[in-house]
Amino acid sequence: MAIEESLDHHNLLPWWKNPLNIALMLFVALLASSAIGYRFGARTTIVHHNDVDTGFLQDMRIHHEQAVAMSSIYLNVSPDGNVTLRNIAREIMLDQALESGRMVQMLRMFNEAETNETDTVMGWMGTPVPMSEMPGLATDAQMNELSKQANGTAADNYYITLMITHHKGAIHMAEYAAKRAINSEVIAFSESILSAQQGEIEELQKLLKK
Repeated sequence: MAIEESLDHHNLLPWWKNPLNIALMLFVALLASSAIGYRFGARTTIVHHNDVDTGFLQDMRIHHEQAVAMSSIYLNVSPDGNVTLRNIAREIMLDQALESGRMVQMLRMFNEAETNETDTVMGWMGTPVPMSEMPGLATDAQMNELSKQANGTAADNYYITLMITHHKGAIHMAEYAAKRAINSEVIAFSESILSAQQGEIEELQKLLKK
């Protein structure tokens, strides 16, 4: 009888006073708060950025696109050029095209424009210049001259000279971004550019024929 009365009393408790329900609610609340905290924290880490992050990605994308175009022109005009150099040119085309896609992805993640929509670049570095004066960027005349190279060795050397200058310009921007960007993915990306392009400069210099 005492047991029945105890059970009846327990069953009459409002659901929010039932010890088992309270414990269950606390457990669910803990899981929910943990999940929300993780998602919010992860999202904050991903989208946290400043003007350097954005400007670097936008301007480096322009830089990369010209490197791809330059390599394509060289491969077309010099089918009998240096085998090693042609392989490097193919790698530049592939790697920088893939990196351009990655830059677009990060800019979308930041909810920023996918490219620099002005005629001025490097404002994010505190040194704004017209796009035609971006360090390392080949001029239209130089790109046209590359397309006219008929001799294999001449085409090799001209491409190497342009690409070394081009890479040095990219390194200049990447060094600044590596020190002043705040998004961890952009920082890692700029550091990878520094390493890869410095290595390519060394390879290209070995192939330059005096």
